[in-house]
Amino acid sequence: MDYLPPEMVDDKPHDNKVDIWSLGILCYEFLVGNPPFEAEDHQATYDRIKKIDLKFPEHMSLEAKDLIGSILTYNPNKRLTLD
Repeated sequence: MDYLPPEMVDDKPHDNKVDIWSLGILCYEFLVGNPPFEAEDHQATYDRIKKIDLKFPEHMSLEAKDLIGSILTYNPNKRLTLD
């Protein structure tokens, strides 16, 4: 559930851009040790995903923040692509 993108949480149509979202979650988790939207319960996690309540730790580089922020955007058409 930590890897679900907003369009799936909101029960909207989705496509392969959900995989890009998951890549952003993985990058964050590799650098920080936990998923970015993790919360006390499922609903709180879903709420953080829908709001893109993304907080970066101070130790994370600006480049990593930029990359992850470009991937974890609400609008799937504005997400960074693999190209």
